[in-house]
Amino acid sequence: MATTRTKFDWQVVENFLDAPACARLIDEIRHAKRYDALTYGKGDSGSVDNRVRRVQSATLGRETVAWVASKLDDYLPCLRKHFNLAPGGWEDPQFLRYATGDFFVAHQDGNTGLLQLDSDRLRRVSVSIFLNTENDMPGPDCYCGGSLVFTDRATNEKIAVRGEPGKLIAFRSELTHEVTPVTWGERFAIVTWYRIVS
Repeated sequence: MATTRTKFDWQVVENFLDAPACARLIDEIRHAKRYDALTYGKGDSGSVDNRVRRVQSATLGRETVAWVASKLDDYLPCLRKHFNLAPGGWEDPQFLRYATGDFFVAHQDGNTGLLQLDSDRLRRVSVSIFLNTENDMPGPDCYCGGSLVFTDRATNEKIAVRGEPGKLIAFRSELTHEVTPVTWGERFAIVTWYRIVS
């Protein structure tokens, strides 16, 4: 499993999912029941706040969810070694569709004290899996905008990770990140989080 490291202490796995798997997942997300994804701030219930996060989450079939979960479980030893993690496990993955104009403002997923989730202190690593290609110009099977951008809070330096089908990026949940507005097409991704056992 080829991985790369950067100053942000993240891990990138190219081709975590192959192209046919990404195409199948995109098709299933397009045809699934979708709802506005929740935003969390206080408590674990969450609410829809389109000023902070505008994206739809899809409810996929049990077999698909189990298959994605098994792929994540296969990756778990590599993740634990890279981030030196205590025992724990995955949150249920979210299957996301960003339409033109959708975004997620700069935020952290947990382990910072900035959130007030009952359980955010247990969230250690966030994972995003791209399912299609980010491109500078409109074209088939791609989207424009929708960049996953990380910010170093000490220096305000920003680094974007370009979407490519099947690419996985894992990063510490306290790292500030955002999804810039999609300017053309549809952006598809899977996100989940690794939590330690309390």
